[in-house]
Amino acid sequence: MTSTAQRKVPRKVPAYLVKEILNGIPIYYKGYKAVLRKEKTLESIMGASGLQVFILRYFTYLLIRQLDENQYFVFTGEGGMHLDVNNNLSGDVMIYEQIKLPISKIDTHYLDVPPKIDIEIDVSIDTTDFTEQTYIYQKTDRLLSWGVEKVIWVLSASKKVIVAEQGKDWLLIDWSKDIEIIDGVKFNISQYLEKSGVNF
Repeated sequence: MTSTAQRKVPRKVPAYLVKEILNGIPIYYKGYKAVLRKEKTLESIMGASGLQVFILRYFTYLLIRQLDENQYFVFTGEGGMHLDVNNNLSGDVMIYEQIKLPISKIDTHYLDVPPKIDIEIDVSIDTTDFTEQTYIYQKTDRLLSWGVEKVIWVLSASKKVIVAEQGKDWLLIDWSKDIEIIDGVKFNISQYLEKSGVNF
């Protein structure tokens, strides 16, 4: 019989190490255990990689330059989305139709209106409770059921893009292809990196 002293008691994880809540389950930042052990700082695990921010820059420039600024809002940088009590998610790039996001909704809380399109750049979570694949599938399903029309995942490790739209089969596309985001605006990650001189 195991004594109380020998039993491993789960350590309470501070809320600041929780990246998202998905279907009631906390999703922790990748490397959060090292922060608990004081081997890393919070700042060192929260930041995006150079490649992630470079791709984020591409989407930001592309969308702001080509989309009608009187019709759409483009938000970047892990904006918070409050779906319900069990789901607080973040988006790397979120495209909103202005008509569906009144200015009265802009305050200090997470947005509780689904964006038209959500773009995610890579996965950076602790995989104790979720594999990366499970996380991608469950988060995408939840966003689509909430009302997001299209979810796009850019996955640098495999150089693939997942495009998931409501009522359609999901697509797995090589990131060297031209892929439409919205209103004829297309992206091509491989072409962008090559043109920029990024050897990846």
